[in-house]
Amino acid sequence: MRSLQTLVSPNSIAIIGASERFHQNAGRVMVNLQKSKFSGEIYLVNPNYNTISGIRCYPSVLEIREEVDLACVIVPFKHAPDILRECVKKQVKSVIIISSGFSESGPDGINREEELKEIVKGTETTVYGPNSPGFYHFIGNWGISFSPRFEPKNFHKGSVGLISHGGSLGRAVLDANEKGLGFSYWLSPGNEMDITINDCFEFLISDPSTETILLIIESISEEERFFRLLHQAYNKQKPVILLPIGHSKISRIAVKYHLGRNNDYSIPWDMVNHPGLVKAESIDEVVALSWLFDTYKKAAGKRTAIFSWAGATSIYLADLCDKYGIQLQPLSSELQQEMKTITGIEKSFMNPLDLTTIVYDDLSKLTTCLEVLHKSGDFDNIIVPFPFQVDYQNEILSEQIKKLMEERDSIFIPIFMSQGYQGELAIDILKETKKPYFFHENTAIKSLSAYINYSETQRQEEEHNEKTIKSC
Repeated sequence: MRSLQTLVSPNSIAIIGASERFHQNAGRVMVNLQKSKFSGEIYLVNPNYNTISGIRCYPSVLEIREEVDLACVIVPFKHAPDILRECVKKQVKSVIIISSGFSESGPDGINREEELKEIVKGTETTVYGPNSPGFYHFIGNWGISFSPRFEPKNFHKGSVGLISHGGSLGRAVLDANEKGLGFSYWLSPGNEMDITINDCFEFLISDPSTETILLIIESISEEERFFRLLHQAYNKQKPVILLPIGHSKISRIAVKYHLGRNNDYSIPWDMVNHPGLVKAESIDEVVALSWLFDTYKKAAGKRTAIFSWAGATSIYLADLCDKYGIQLQPLSSELQQEMKTITGIEKSFMNPLDLTTIVYDDLSKLTTCLEVLHKSGDFDNIIVPFPFQVDYQNEILSEQIKKLMEERDSIFIPIFMSQGYQGELAIDILKETKKPYFFHENTAIKSLSAYINYSETQRQEEEHNEKTIKSC
């Protein structure tokens, strides 16, 4: 394993290629690092400047007297080999190369990347990149990035470690940080010239702040090691959520021009079944699954109820539960009687629960029924659809869910099913909780099922291990 320790925990950083053109990538790297809560020393290197924004600029990393733990290289590719030689001579521990123009750009680029490999071969200097978008350290509120939208002061730290090939899909997922999905790290090693996806994977497995690992990957260069690491993650009870991309014929060609890697063979992920691997099919699923694990850790159990006042909606969601293997446990006779007493309706209540539109007349019946269902202790998960926009009624229901969420007896799955404008107050009320809510019912139910199944598998494994120990 190539160590990532000095990459993510440096005491000093040199930005090689720093620029006062802050609207360009080289300038934004410096500005974004200054926005961070990075507490170490920052050195600027560019022979074309004496100072940038009043900060001394060195002509070469070799002119810096102090030790440099991490060098961030963002220079035209033709200068990268000489810069890397200076970093090796300076004994810089880690180098992140943001510059592109290497194996992803064709035969000449492949040769340039091979030259970089030769420079660090046999040295103590590790290279992250080239062609890397950087990394985010959410726990420490800092990162290396040329993104024009980078605000580490707003980072919501959490337990999800994200590894992605490339920056665009990675950042799309990272935007869920605004909703409440908490991250530990985002790692994206570009062309993987030295530090690989597997190195990043191994780092997150050993990292105590990371409890869930999310992979959005185009290819794997060391398959045997990957599956060995997957099993290690499972043994450490860290779910691995995977969104594989680049498996169609045309996309495998595109991978070559994205990361400079021949990808004629793609792992048939549909045939890969490992209890530690949770496969996703969309960005929406990736966020939903990660958010459930980050917020609630393990599922308390699989007992699930649908709570609704709209009959067709409850039936539709029951179909989805059946499709994804979620069993709806019948209501006890005591609960059925309580529902009759609260609503004043003499009907046979079942799961899925349909209270009917009588709750329009008295919203306290709606909220009281939900509270009784929640406090019965009969259900671990309660799916609550918002069938369409009815303003005040939805707002009252959201307020009740928000209140009950604080008690944590059950996991709530609120689903806003209206296809209209997603800006109603009921949504804003649940946004305040920073806990999962959903706009796509298929994603919600499918993700809940995967979350429950992973937790149940881990629970069964623990019980089996306990029995084995007792029998010895």
